Amino acid sequence: MSIHYVENFRWKFPALTGTLALSFFIHNAILTILRTQRNPENNGRDLFIGYALATSCYVFIGTIFYSTFPTVRSCIADNLLNNFGTGDVMSAIARMFLLLQMLSVFPLLIYFIRIQLFHVLFEEVYPGLMHVLILNLLILTLAILIAMFYPHVGGILRYIGSFVGVFYLFALPCAVYMMKLKAEGRLTKFQVVIHGALIAFGCVNFFSQFLIH
Repeated sequence: MSIHYVENFRWKFPALTGTLALSFFIHNAILTILRTQRNPENNGRDLFIGYALATSCYVFIGTIFYSTFPTVRSCIADNLLNNFGTGDVMSAIARMFLLLQMLSVFPLLIYFIRIQLFHVLFEEVYPGLMHVLILNLLILTLAILIAMFYPHVGGILRYIGSFVGVFYLFALPCAVYMMKLKAEGRLTKFQVVIHGALIAFGCVNFFSQFLIH
């Protein structure tokens, strides 16, 4: 059998759905990002453009790399850069740029977590410098421990993505929408079935992550 042979279907596809759940996850940060928009009427358009660009990036890189991989596809590592040798100059440069990206993105993610968590716990986004330092230290420690003892990016993405997706991508949007329809007297059994199926799909997506390796 050729090393370039690829099955049309594999039962490991939940790894993709779990990863995509986190790859497109920005729901809890959308309001924070768009609240200072000069023209809020363009929020829908701008959000669509952002998702379209992200999708194009994922599809382009994934398709090109997968189709040109020189050996058996099962050898592809979950971290793209780990597929290159340690002496590869371009991958080393890419790692340097990735470090710069993490240095800029990590504080932004902590900011999103901080304002949402503190707003729930203390009803204000900045309860004090000590609270911020403790939260930053806890998150940084957690990230370092994961990098030390479970450095599997693909596993982290699909487990966390599928778990968070159950609530943010499926359950909460469907539940809020159905509550709105019920309050307006427009909720039908068909809509309950459709949205219930979406929530069930999110649950199945999460539990299926434990059935693949």
